[in-house]
Amino acid sequence: MTDPIIQLKQLSKQFIRNLDFAEKAANLLGAGIKKQVVHAVDDVNLNIFKGEVIGLVGESGCGKSTLGRMVAGILKQSSGSIRYRGKDIHQLSTEERRRVQLNIQMIFQDSMSSLNPRMRVRNIIGEGPLVHGLTSQSEMDDYLDNIMIRVGLDPEFKRRYPHQFSGGQRQRIGIARAIAVKPEFIVCDESVAALDVSIQAQVLNLFMKLREDLQLTYLFISHDLGVVEHLSDRVVILYLGRVVEIAPTEALFEQPNHPYTRVLMAEVPRINLRHRKYSPVAGEIPSPLNPPSGCHFHPRCQFAEPRCGKEKPLLKEIASERFSACHLNE
Repeated sequence: MTDPIIQLKQLSKQFIRNLDFAEKAANLLGAGIKKQVVHAVDDVNLNIFKGEVIGLVGESGCGKSTLGRMVAGILKQSSGSIRYRGKDIHQLSTEERRRVQLNIQMIFQDSMSSLNPRMRVRNIIGEGPLVHGLTSQSEMDDYLDNIMIRVGLDPEFKRRYPHQFSGGQRQRIGIARAIAVKPEFIVCDESVAALDVSIQAQVLNLFMKLREDLQLTYLFISHDLGVVEHLSDRVVILYLGRVVEIAPTEALFEQPNHPYTRVLMAEVPRINLRHRKYSPVAGEIPSPLNPPSGCHFHPRCQFAEPRCGKEKPLLKEIASERFSACHLNE
């Protein structure tokens, strides 16, 4: 296999809320108030290869979007490294980093809030290519027409504002904005979650066509396992900021290894199981302000042993191209 296009090494992100003046004053009187630290992403290691679609799955609040925003350069990690084609992104020169930022784009979940309501579609899509010299002002209209046709939008609509489009059309505008700067890696953050099912299918087919036509690589973030199964080559399961399992899609859905993955897969709706009563994962996801010791999943795991609450399981290879972080594998 070729070298990875994106390489995450021990990547972590904490959000820290420092004490305000009143809390500092209270501490002088012995209140013992401590600053709050949210452990959003915890020691993630992942390689993504050119042409792949990696599905990133987990419950709400597990750190999926935070991880995606770090890869896209929107957030800076607290520790660890992000490497693009073997080079640490944050150690590049200004010019090299600019080129990398163009090569890594992001498509957001809420298409309305991610588009400037005061800008016409012409400027939303065309501003990036124009600023970075990918097209000239005289060639802008033709460039925009080609991009809009590629994502299924009528070029006649390029003088409209975002509020004049449907949700599916706005998401296509977001996709057009991303591919307009000719990236090779795109982070898709719940990009179809807010759409109707029929529109979801159209947008997913568009993603696959763009992947083939433009040789794109995707990090596809979703909580919808059906979408991930349809779209992804490999799946990464994230729980409370930690990767608990990585496997090829078909192998993961046929035989999940980690107890958390098993519970998720057991609740995927299937036509042949239509008479079954579905139930969510037992218990509530712990707070990232105070995550459990050892394995984060042990308070909700039916197979938990005393060791699970004390010792953090390492992500180890359990079979070819399969990795899992569970003491039961030993």
